[in-house]
Amino acid sequence: MTILETATPHIDLGRVRQAVEDTLECFLAGKAEGEDGARIAAPLRVLRDFLGGGGKRVRPLYCCLGWFAVAGRPPTTEVLRAAAGLELFHTFALIHDDVIDGSDSRHARPTAHRAFEQDGPGPRARWFGESAAILLGDLCEVWSAELLGGLSGPSPASARAVLDRMRGELVIGQFLDLRAFGTDFGNVEDALAVIHYKTTKYTVERPLQIGAAMAGASSSVLGVCAAYARPMGEAFQMCDDLEDVLPDSARGDATGNDLREGKHTVVLALALRDAGAAESARLRELVGDPDLDADGLAEAQALIAATGAPRTVRRMVVERRRQALDVLAAAPFGPAARQALARLTDLALPGVDRWEEAEG
Repeated sequence: MTILETATPHIDLGRVRQAVEDTLECFLAGKAEGEDGARIAAPLRVLRDFLGGGGKRVRPLYCCLGWFAVAGRPPTTEVLRAAAGLELFHTFALIHDDVIDGSDSRHARPTAHRAFEQDGPGPRARWFGESAAILLGDLCEVWSAELLGGLSGPSPASARAVLDRMRGELVIGQFLDLRAFGTDFGNVEDALAVIHYKTTKYTVERPLQIGAAMAGASSSVLGVCAAYARPMGEAFQMCDDLEDVLPDSARGDATGNDLREGKHTVVLALALRDAGAAESARLRELVGDPDLDADGLAEAQALIAATGAPRTVRRMVVERRRQALDVLAAAPFGPAARQALARLTDLALPGVDRWEEAEG
């Protein structure tokens, strides 16, 4: 598979993604054919269905581009294994997150605990489903560590240190997110702090730094990765959170899940800050109600829209996208790497370039 077109410097993100997919599938096939294969057939079936449900594979791509930005050549087998390991680490986090949130679906497919529940023992089906999903998440983390265990290159210790930080930061972010449920939703800074740990660090900064460190990046280059990641990670999460409050969201049936859970997001914090007293009180009654029906959801979305919060968040996303691209423009990377990272920026933030054009 040709990833790098040398005639016109260009790295094909689609082919990089496919190379990661092939690496991950080869790894899972090895598990299925191994001595424990028969015993893990059911978890593997659920895992493969979960992995096939969509997703941009942003984290593996950032890892591969971090390598490319420093090494100037396509990702090696070791880098592809690390990238596949990051995708399994992300899967571990998502599976556990769905159990914590009590989510029924993800990307229009049953969540792992709901899939396991279908095969559960009668009245204990729900307990079985949640328990099995927790164990599957644990297995994904174990396998992720296996794939990431061979970090190599000029600075393996540097890459390992970044990886270790990422693992801890994710748990901190999850805890901050959990603690924010059912409390005061009006603090924008607290919402951004959750994003910093739960999204910026483990979605953009650490994957990019892991790939760069495997290629021998200096501390100053790792700093450039962080400078790009902060606005990019905030924009990525705010885009995702915005989808929850839009009536015509691409999420479909999953729209409103964050509102039902009372998730602490920037758009909700802004809405509550800027709403009138009566509107704010009503919004607080609606948000966090797990039984919020379609009419209640529509009312909450209308109240949020009336404050102008979605428009404000769009402007914040546009501003952060521009900040991230400005960092790339000055980054000590080759033109092909800068262009690939700019394309990945827009892949992770679909349609945001058009928001900027509309505002300009």
